Amino acid sequence: MPIKKATSNNNLPDRLGSGDVSLKQLSFGLWYLRHRRLFYSILIGILATLAITGWIYGFYGLGRYFIFDRNQDRQSLLEIAQNGVNLLAGRSNQPLSFSDVKVLGNNPSDLLAEVYNPNSRTAVYFNYSFVANGQVLIQREGFVLPGQRKYLSARIQQVPAGAAVQLVISQAFWQKINARQIPDWPAFLASHDQLTITDRQISLAGLGGQSVSQVKFRLENKTAYGYWSVPILMLVYQGDNLIGINELVLAKIKSGESRAIGFSWPGLSGADRLEVVTMVDYLNSNNYLPLED
Repeated sequence: MPIKKATSNNNLPDRLGSGDVSLKQLSFGLWYLRHRRLFYSILIGILATLAITGWIYGFYGLGRYFIFDRNQDRQSLLEIAQNGVNLLAGRSNQPLSFSDVKVLGNNPSDLLAEVYNPNSRTAVYFNYSFVANGQVLIQREGFVLPGQRKYLSARIQQVPAGAAVQLVISQAFWQKINARQIPDWPAFLASHDQLTITDRQISLAGLGGQSVSQVKFRLENKTAYGYWSVPILMLVYQGDNLIGINELVLAKIKSGESRAIGFSWPGLSGADRLEVVTMVDYLNSNNYLPLED
């Protein structure tokens, strides 16, 4: 009986078609499956390294800014704000000039600076701030009349220890005087700026077992105009040294009126000279009392 040859059951094709997966591809896929956890770990490590490097660089830059560059940037911003105000003056006006800030006392402190307007027919209205270590201590409204040298002040401010206080001017409005309304500014100012101060006195008085300074002076309105309010700035000196300031607003000062002013000034000691400055905006028509019949 003839022996039958075993038939081959090998269904593998002799050749791979163009759409079939090659043995090389299968081997790579098997190798990838075996090592994909390693690839995943390497990828996580690279991403973590990049993230850590970014954080280190960020903290380095932040630390460098606060240690080395912060004060310089703050000074640059203050200079930009200051110069920006003066740039608004235009070609026909000269820029304002400002003094350094004086810090009087030690927490609370009084702050004082000067502004000078060299322009003969332009008034300037603005906001001003006293800034310490980039922090605004106080913001107030101010003005300076043509040709005027004026004080800018703030009282009872908490200044950080060792901080340099700077003056920042913003939102300036330059007002040209109308030649038809005021043809002669010096004559106009001379006729209005006659609020004279006399009888200035500083004395000590006992109050509750403590010595309190008593400040007295007399204000006389020698003009033909009355004013709803007259802001007053008082500066006290010990010799030639300015040691303190105070502010006061007098209400409804009539033409020809003479008014005696007196009040207690706690915490003032050693003062021997008093300077009193009126701070009236003579261009503000709303501040004039109506003419009496």
